[in-house]
Amino acid sequence: MRHRTGFTPHEALAVDTAIAAALIDSTEAALEKDRATGHLGVPFVRAGRRIIYPLADLHAWLKANRIVPTKPSYEDVVLHSKKESA
Repeated sequence: MRHRTGFTPHEALAVDTAIAAALIDSTEAALEKDRATGHLGVPFVRAGRRIIYPLADLHAWLKANRIVPTKPSYEDVVLHSKKESA
């Protein structure tokens, strides 16, 4: 059954701390600390006394903090090893 908003009741827009932690491979404690310090910058919403994490915000945060390692070139490796031996 679809509601007037266009989504079905089982399509979550946001999740609680435990599920958010699992989704980003973190812990509830780390997210609680982040809410206090802002170190990681994971966006959340305070809904009264509840803390929720919008799924769209989690996805955007993961995308913004994505790191793609690059393979060092031969010259980088040679120059780095020469500097260490000097």
